[in-house]
Amino acid sequence: MNEWNDKTSEITGYTKEEAFDCCLVETFIVPSMQESVRHVLETALKGRGTSNYDLEFRTKSNEIRHLLVNATTRRDAENNIVGVVGVAQDVTEAVQRDRAVAGMALELRQLIDTANAPIFGIDINGNVNEWNRRTQEITGYSKEETFDEPLVERFIAKHIRKKVQEILDSALQGIETSNYELEFLSKSGEPAFMLVNATTRRDPEFNVVGVVGVAQDVTEDRKHAEELRKMQYLQALQEAKVETERNMTAYFAHELRNPLGAIDSALSVMPENIPDSAKSLVSGMQLCCSFMSSIMNNLLDVRKMEEGKMTLNKTPISLKALSRKVHKMLGPSVKPGVTFTESCTTNGKDWVLGDEHRLQQVMTNVITNAIKYTVGGSISIYMGWEGDDVKFECVDTGPGIPKREQEKLFQRFVMRGGAPGTGLGLAIAKHLVDLAGGSIRFDSDPSIQAGTACIVLLPLALCDPPEEGNNVIEMSLLDEPLLFLVIDDVRMNRTMLKRRLQTGIAPNCVLTEASTGEEALQIVGKQTFDVIIVDQYMEEAGGVMVGTDVVYAMRRMKVEALIIGCSGNDLYDEFHDAGADWVWQKPIPTNATIINRLREALLTKKLLASKKF
Repeated sequence: MNEWNDKTSEITGYTKEEAFDCCLVETFIVPSMQESVRHVLETALKGRGTSNYDLEFRTKSNEIRHLLVNATTRRDAENNIVGVVGVAQDVTEAVQRDRAVAGMALELRQLIDTANAPIFGIDINGNVNEWNRRTQEITGYSKEETFDEPLVERFIAKHIRKKVQEILDSALQGIETSNYELEFLSKSGEPAFMLVNATTRRDPEFNVVGVVGVAQDVTEDRKHAEELRKMQYLQALQEAKVETERNMTAYFAHELRNPLGAIDSALSVMPENIPDSAKSLVSGMQLCCSFMSSIMNNLLDVRKMEEGKMTLNKTPISLKALSRKVHKMLGPSVKPGVTFTESCTTNGKDWVLGDEHRLQQVMTNVITNAIKYTVGGSISIYMGWEGDDVKFECVDTGPGIPKREQEKLFQRFVMRGGAPGTGLGLAIAKHLVDLAGGSIRFDSDPSIQAGTACIVLLPLALCDPPEEGNNVIEMSLLDEPLLFLVIDDVRMNRTMLKRRLQTGIAPNCVLTEASTGEEALQIVGKQTFDVIIVDQYMEEAGGVMVGTDVVYAMRRMKVEALIIGCSGNDLYDEFHDAGADWVWQKPIPTNATIINRLREALLTKKLLASKKF
């Protein structure tokens, strides 16, 4: 060294005295650059200078300083080469800054490449220039397969290419888009769905150089959403099917009960002095009406089951009387040649609290099922006790039920073989038994022996027998000249009900008829009645109002008559809410029941009327 100015001393920390006569390369240059610096100096000593050479100086404090050097040949007065002079610029801070930027760029590159989110980018021509590992995993395409390929034409689903191109064009103009769904075509042919934010990419001079897309893989979410939509669609179809079944059930129940009610009323007013052969036919027709009525009840009970509206009304029941009643009622249905026996052993525990109608329904449905399949041999029913439970058992000699099919028979619309029926009886029986907290099961194995036993256990509480006379229905006819208003759109229904009322219930009554609710309201505005019987649906006569509408209107008009709602459907709650005193379900109750209820209701109304005065 033979030249070392103050600035060099300041930068390196070495004084001129310390630097003079020292070897530049070995003393001040970092080892990794010594060879190249030696070459630059040798070249300058040959007369060829070097410009803007990056030199790394080691300072006295062992730090590295970066100098940008111009190495120039030094000559004497005779132009002989006597050395080399370096004019330098300290660029240490700039180099450090560049390295920091480069480090950040490297970190960003690593972040993009290893990010869990798919990241891809395009240049201003729409060709791919960014494709991280996650994007490779999702699409199946490697970086090498995608670079410099047109993104939209090559990798985007055809039906959304136009829209995606518009979004990318907008981003290249600085208009960014968030959360748009993009469908990639994967290498396997399967669609890959991504939710993308398209961001404009700029260079240091703020010029637009492309678009980068940061995405979220929503393929699985899309699949789950599609599966959910399918499930919702299937559920909606099922609900619509169930609702259609319910509506059809209500429709058929109503439409069948109307003629059934008329037939039942006609049979009820048959004269007593008809021949025995005719009486037998009437008895058979009444049995058929009863059977049809039970089918309608089963259909309506299914709807109650589905809507959770089936309830039990507990009253005192005589087990012996119920067993005999069911045996007598179903005896005529047993096939010729089949013995049908009944036994009841209560050991002094005859009276229990329960819903007699529903218990009779369970027994009837179970026995009817046995009657269907027993063409020879016997059917025996037994009523008694098993521990604290009432036990009802029906044993038949029919073909038997395989064990694998036994539970299925308690499901709706399930039947065995070609026997007639609706497939509802046992399902309703099981629901009623479950409602009462009991159990019902089959005991049968055709592989060992023909025949089936159906066993029902019910936890019914013991009670005292009712007082004498409480259950006696008074059969004497109503002699009072009662005023009746019958509202029904079917003329035959009105005629048969009128004949039944005048023949077997209230022979001195005076009847007025109306075919629509609107006509009835006009009549009650001018005349008072003791009893008003109103059907629910009256569209055949052009009526708009249904029966419950008519009842509401009459009560608003302060009509104090005994109002009876009448329908083929289960509309107890609807009629009672409207203000009806009683509800008949077609076929209507027996004459004895009607007489008893009318006498009680009319007496109550008279008592209430007398108290007002």
